[in-house]
Amino acid sequence: MTGGGRIADTNPDVDYGTHGGQVGAPVGFVTAFSPSTPCIHGNWTHVRHTRSGNFHSKSFDSLMCGCLPCDENPTSPGQVGNLCNPGDRICGPEPPRAPANKICFTGLGKYTMTSGRRDLDVAFRVDVEDRSEPGGTNGTPPPDHYRMRIWILDGAVDSPSNLDLRQAISCGASLDEDINAPVPPDVDDGGIATRGNLQIHPEINNKPCP
Repeated sequence: MTGGGRIADTNPDVDYGTHGGQVGAPVGFVTAFSPSTPCIHGNWTHVRHTRSGNFHSKSFDSLMCGCLPCDENPTSPGQVGNLCNPGDRICGPEPPRAPANKICFTGLGKYTMTSGRRDLDVAFRVDVEDRSEPGGTNGTPPPDHYRMRIWILDGAVDSPSNLDLRQAISCGASLDEDINAPVPPDVDDGGIATRGNLQIHPEINNKPCP
């Protein structure tokens, strides 16, 4: 997945949030849950404006995708072979053609609640729906959907309790956004991506997992 954008819905409330990066290149294997797996490469950033939170990750635990319908086009074909909604530029993901219009990825990152150095260890989960093109609310409905949840960790990131949390929020535990996390997130930002564009691409697994 590549791209980025802006969201207005934030919790705790701030002015707005921005996000972006790429996940799944040059290696991106579908992974239900494998702590800090070498089979998912990439980086992701989420910033809460203004100077209210800054997150960055290049360590991933899970990555899974799905093909979703949408109310705006009830005749969308859904999964056809290896493609999601072929020929449909409303429900997404086209263009480009891809096997999914929904992606979830989770992992570990560093976070600060100010504009200073990122010094907090956190677990996170991102849910994205790649809808009509171009993205944002100025294009054809529906716009892309983006949600970021962040849990500030206490103690070692691989402690039993933190591993339990990381598995509970993983994409393998639930591809749906409704998850059974043992504690609520400290940050829950997301909804309509009012600006920008998020694009899901075919899985990259032409290299062996390291």
